[in-house]
Amino acid sequence: MLDITITKVRNRDHLRSGDDSLTGDHNFNRVNPSLGLTFTPNDNLSVFGSYSESNRAPTSIELGCANPARPCKLPNAMASDPPLDQVVAKTYEGGLRGKLTESLKWNASIYRTMNHDDIHFINSSTNSGALGYFDNVGRTKRQGFDLGLNGTIDKFFFRAGYSFISAKYDSDIQLLNEINSSNDDDVVNVRKGNYLAGIPKHQFKLRAQYEILPKWFVGSNVVYYSSQFVHGNENNAHNSNTTGSDCNDSADGHEKCYGKLSGYTVVNLDTQYDAGQGWKLFAKAINIFDKEYYSGGRLAETYFSPAGTWGTEDRGVTGVVPGAPRAGWIGVRYEFGGAPEAK
Repeated sequence: MLDITITKVRNRDHLRSGDDSLTGDHNFNRVNPSLGLTFTPNDNLSVFGSYSESNRAPTSIELGCANPARPCKLPNAMASDPPLDQVVAKTYEGGLRGKLTESLKWNASIYRTMNHDDIHFINSSTNSGALGYFDNVGRTKRQGFDLGLNGTIDKFFFRAGYSFISAKYDSDIQLLNEINSSNDDDVVNVRKGNYLAGIPKHQFKLRAQYEILPKWFVGSNVVYYSSQFVHGNENNAHNSNTTGSDCNDSADGHEKCYGKLSGYTVVNLDTQYDAGQGWKLFAKAINIFDKEYYSGGRLAETYFSPAGTWGTEDRGVTGVVPGAPRAGWIGVRYEFGGAPEAK
């Protein structure tokens, strides 16, 4: 199969003209091929494989700060509008699907995706300040495998899945970050093989559901994500070497000292009753153990001291995105069409 993509990006600058102008017209066209094959030797096993390509055009912001001679300081100072190449991803995937019994199914697959001409905000060699520009820097690679098992035993249904993701840089690049403790004149040297930030290596999800009555079920979701590097620590070498609220003796604080966020597990509960004629009564509770966790983070600066007072000098910290606390809902839902409920 061939997928044709045509993308047009038009930037208009009503304040400046010439080399500093953001005005520009950019066209990105590509034909993306894909091929998939499936072989089923018997009723209990299927073998599949595929190859596909996809592309992403640069955004207006990336194009608006892509001139090495006109670096900018994001997000409030765009500088120039030269062209960038679009990012092209090439993916190989293969796997197996099968049945252990009529009510117990499994699947396993492996994949490898290579991003070519990936776009990053990198250091400007012509300025000593915290300035930079977007550029096509090389390749990033994501590869791993997925395992799954699902089945029904009488009134009990379950679905479990595990994913391993190795997301790494496949090219040496230089990035701009004055907060990273390993920076050299605000430049962070990222090497081939360093892990990408914000992507946990291990993920596990479990869904369990029990039918108490023909129209009433209760269920639970359990999700686990392993530790991840924060943005700004793309070279995986940051070490804050500080003490205080941002870097303490707790496991989570220890992780943040080294530019990582700790892994976490969250448990959710839900129930639903079918009252008939499209009406459903439901209740759900998330993070029932009120686990404190962070779903993302970035190396940052603050003028607040660990005690919460405003200071005269900034200091490096790990800015985090807190996960949702314990919460619950009770409600009524109406569904049109009477479609069968998916587990």
